[in-house]
Amino acid sequence: GKYREVRIALQSKIEALSQDEQSKVDCDFRISPLATVEQLITTHDEHYVQRYLNGKMTELENRNIGFPWSLQHVNRTLSSVGGTVAAALSAWEKYCKRHELIQKKKHNRQGSFEDTTHLCWSAHVAGGTHHAFKDYGEGFCIFSDIAVAANVLLQKYPAPALIQQSNNHTQKNQLST
Repeated sequence: GKYREVRIALQSKIEALSQDEQSKVDCDFRISPLATVEQLITTHDEHYVQRYLNGKMTELENRNIGFPWSLQHVNRTLSSVGGTVAAALSAWEKYCKRHELIQKKKHNRQGSFEDTTHLCWSAHVAGGTHHAFKDYGEGFCIFSDIAVAANVLLQKYPAPALIQQSNNHTQKNQLST
C-alpha cells in the first residue's frame, strides 16, 4: 500500500546519502504495534471502543466514518494508533536519555558537548487520524491517534515530569495539547 511506498522511498533516500551523511542519520523503521484497549480508552469512550472492535457499529456510524467495518480494517486502525503511540513514546524516551546524559556530563564537567536533546523526534507515516471524537468517528477516522498518544504519554509521564524535563516551550505545548 501507500505507506509501504513511503517507507521504501525514505529508505532509498537514506541509502543514497554518503557514508558520512548516513552516519548522522539515527533512523530505524519499525512495524507498528497494535494499540491496546487500555491505550484507546485514555481518550475514547470504552463502550464506543468495544462496539467498534466487535463490529457492533450501526450502518449510520460506519457511513459517518467512511469505511465499512471489517476485521482487516480493525487491525489497520489499531496499527495506525499503536504506531503513533510507539513513535511518541520512543521520541520522549530518547529525549529523557539524552537529557540525563547531558546533565551527567555537565555535572562531571566532562569536556565540551553539544546539547542535542531538542533533536529527538519520531514519525509515523500512517498516523494523523484527528477527526475522531470521544464516542464517535468521522472523516475516515475511528480513533484520534495523536490524542491517544498524548494521553498515553501524560499517563506514563505525568504533566509535572513532562514540563520539568522540557527546556523548550514549544515542546511542552506539543506534548500537552
